[in-house]
Amino acid sequence: MRGLRRGLAALAIVGIGLGGATSATTQTDDDWEFAEDAARSLTVAAARYDSGHAVIAQCAGGKLGVLLVGLPATTETPRPLAATRPSGATDTQSWTVEAEGTLTSTLPARDARFLRAGGELRLQSPPGESTPVNATFDLPARSTNLDRVLTACGYPLVDDRDAIPKAAPDLRLQRPPNKGDVGGRPGRSLELSCIIQNGAYSQCRADHFPKGMDSRSARSEALRRNGSRLHPDDAAANEGKVAYIFVPLLLVI
Repeated sequence: MRGLRRGLAALAIVGIGLGGATSATTQTDDDWEFAEDAARSLTVAAARYDSGHAVIAQCAGGKLGVLLVGLPATTETPRPLAATRPSGATDTQSWTVEAEGTLTSTLPARDARFLRAGGELRLQSPPGESTPVNATFDLPARSTNLDRVLTACGYPLVDDRDAIPKAAPDLRLQRPPNKGDVGGRPGRSLELSCIIQNGAYSQCRADHFPKGMDSRSARSEALRRNGSRLHPDDAAANEGKVAYIFVPLLLVI
């Protein structure tokens, strides 16, 4: 599908940097652009702007990804960004630098769902960064095509834990996990989440598991995390928050 490939390639073009408070041009359509290539197991939804910036969600070979294109180039990774929606909903997101001006979400399912409401999305980096981000995107009002990407990768469109603040990404346990027991990546791993209560993991569950693993094994892997205690220095600051754990695929098949 030559036309589709040209279209998908265009979504990856790096735009100009934002530099200070900037608003991307409003989309003319009320839904996300959509492209699909079944032969390549690729599904893409994108909001693109005249400035060259883009917000992209893609399911490629079962792996979900959310990308921001055209932000200021930086070597700082992971990069935290405070995200805000018109409803007042907020989240602290974490992004890695994949290419000059392109950031990739470290928690794509949660971050993709944050985009579903549409309207103004504000992203702001913490004070003092050498390459600050203070950007506003007017997202499409409808999310039908974005939902198609989430569904293609087997993620739910709604998750009650999205409303719970995230635990620190560098959260430490009192007893360090076995080597190789964590450190996987979204879409290639068993994805678990646990609520931190009384300084320990509780209510652990399997949010998403890869092909080749059954639901019973995924549930068992989640349950065994319950009761794992946090390092005392991290316990109080993360009480009541949700921790996300990625167990590498090779260990769970």
